[in-house]
Amino acid sequence: MPTRTIAVLANPMARKGTGRQIAGEVDQLLRGHGVAARILVGADLADAERLAAQAVADDTVEALVAVGGDGSIRLALEAAAGSSTPVGIIPAGTANDLARTLGVPLRDLPAAVGIIVDGHTAPIDLGRARLAGADGDPAEALFVTVAATGFDADVTDRANHMRWPRGKARYLVAAVAEVARLAPRRFTVRVDGDTVVDGDVIFTAIGNTRSYGGGMLITPDADLHDGLLDATIATKVPGVGRMTLLRLLPTVFSGKHVEQEMVRTARGSRIEVDSTPPALVSVDGDIVGRLPATFETIPDAVRVLVPRTA
Repeated sequence: MPTRTIAVLANPMARKGTGRQIAGEVDQLLRGHGVAARILVGADLADAERLAAQAVADDTVEALVAVGGDGSIRLALEAAAGSSTPVGIIPAGTANDLARTLGVPLRDLPAAVGIIVDGHTAPIDLGRARLAGADGDPAEALFVTVAATGFDADVTDRANHMRWPRGKARYLVAAVAEVARLAPRRFTVRVDGDTVVDGDVIFTAIGNTRSYGGGMLITPDADLHDGLLDATIATKVPGVGRMTLLRLLPTVFSGKHVEQEMVRTARGSRIEVDSTPPALVSVDGDIVGRLPATFETIPDAVRVLVPRTA
């Protein structure tokens, strides 16, 4: 009879609607290791948040495992932040950037479950965004990978409303479409109280991890263990137009974009961003509001289950 219990929070829409099926496979694999699984499937976001919070508060639950993409994993991390309950990751989304960062296998379910059973944990930082919510009132959102505003968030917003193509190609198609209507905004960016940019900006990305969008190294030197956030800011340089931006996009996959004259980088524990007009803000691939926003790091906010080599 199993003596260990792990809660498995499933996003039923993950990986083309197979999230529940993947959770069932995780259940079987855990039971094969002598671990009982408690499958949690929320009817909606609020219900999923409730189930996750209940699992964290239950002393009989050893860990909370999230099946889904970075957004689903963020929900589990939010529930577990500040508690002793670690979070496990079964990558089943489009981008899976946190899993990639932590060394969790993306296409080897038994290996990913093996990491959970092994029980090795490590603390990671989270980011907190304080901003104007969808209704204009003050709002707050945690993030684990990247928060973005300007062109990046516009691309995310467009991609989230597209049904085709699927996967990473959807973001590339959305990016090309947004380049065609690109209009730089006036931005002010302050890092730990110092103004680093005050002028026309195309996008600003605030990274807790190196990548977003399925391996795009937007903040290539970010480290989710250093207690800091990295900012990558693409400014509007005279003579640089849409074609230059299109040529810049592929270099994000290697992180070489930060070597360009139009790109500035900074690092700090508190990053304040404002724009005219107010730009959209996304965190972990979800639109959460508009500028102005303050982004802060929460060092060692939550423990995650990772490979022993991570």
